Amino acid sequence: MTTNLSENSDRSVQAILQMTAALSGVIVYTSANGFMTGGLAVAGREVGLSEVVIGFVLGIGAFIGVIAAPLWGYAAEIWSRRKLMLLAVPMVALGPAAMAAITAQSILVSSVVAATALTVARLVQAMFGAALIPVAQAYMADLTSPNHRVRGMGGLSAIISFGTLIGSVLLWGTGRHGVATGFAIVALLGVVATLLVFIFLPEAQSRTNLPVAERTLPLTRIAPYIAITLVGFTSYTVVPPILALRLMDKFGFAGGEAAATAGLILTVGVVAVCLAQVLIAARQTWNPSIMLRVGSASTLVGLAMLLVADDVTSMCIAMITIGFAVGFIAPANLGAISLQAGQGSQAKVAGLNMAARGFGSAIGPIIGTIMYKMDVDAPIYGSIILVSALLLLTVVVRTPSMGSSFPNANI
Repeated sequence: MTTNLSENSDRSVQAILQMTAALSGVIVYTSANGFMTGGLAVAGREVGLSEVVIGFVLGIGAFIGVIAAPLWGYAAEIWSRRKLMLLAVPMVALGPAAMAAITAQSILVSSVVAATALTVARLVQAMFGAALIPVAQAYMADLTSPNHRVRGMGGLSAIISFGTLIGSVLLWGTGRHGVATGFAIVALLGVVATLLVFIFLPEAQSRTNLPVAERTLPLTRIAPYIAITLVGFTSYTVVPPILALRLMDKFGFAGGEAAATAGLILTVGVVAVCLAQVLIAARQTWNPSIMLRVGSASTLVGLAMLLVADDVTSMCIAMITIGFAVGFIAPANLGAISLQAGQGSQAKVAGLNMAARGFGSAIGPIIGTIMYKMDVDAPIYGSIILVSALLLLTVVVRTPSMGSSFPNANI
């Protein structure tokens, strides 16, 4: 009996170390995204880039994920996941490292050179980063039963949000001293993640030997949830890129102060996302339909609060409301998507979902920065319209409760 307990304990510790290694790259990728969302606008303005160019740099990186993520998803079902991560994680770290060098030497480079270099660095970070969430989602699906899939995806979503939180905290802490410091710290996190993958992540069992039904991509069944991801991430990425600019132009903040304050506002929002998703991970079962509808409706309330907020405190309260609401949407949707797929197509569906996430994240900043040229409040109105469409989608789409059976959900 003692031997069995010891063996179970060893396996549990090993599983935790393996999952930590698998998720470490996700943290680096999302922390870089979180830092860039608010910090790149200030850095770009300092080297003479317009709001539209800044939106393009952010958006083009997300757009490349639309192409890369499904390809990475297919690759993760055929190739070694360990080798894939050993390739992707260092390249994800290279992007922020290059951005640190560019922004640190902003005085010495022209705006054209800076824009080109930042775009290339963003493309490298985004292209290889698109592999990491699909791989992590496939690992999570392997470790959870269908009844607990939303709970497991809540844990994954919490890790994704935690990475974004790290990026927001870095922006808050380093904004007054220059964004190059924050980019450099993200790059160092990438070095640590690479070591964790090399040491603790084992080779995974091949999925190519599974039955055809387990490897078939259930495109028709996942299409409504992919649409929810697309609309949701478009709406969620419209406002953050212009938040620091709005603080400067509407409330009179200086550049460094605006970057730090934007970092604070984004940080409290992401903390709320993390708290919601930790709550989801702690409870055994959830009803995805209720989660999606309540989350969408509450996001609308938070956006309305942000629109009328006239000081930093009220902005933080609005962002907490938005963050807590958004924290319920992603796990419910991820769980529904995962349950539609067999064991040999988890990374495939995750790659397609990541593509929708990337496309939404690509067009969101572009929409936000273009609308910002019209009026400082226009991006918030645009986000309200998009979230209203999201709420309508969650009402129309039939999302089952946990424990119900989908075709191929026999994981």
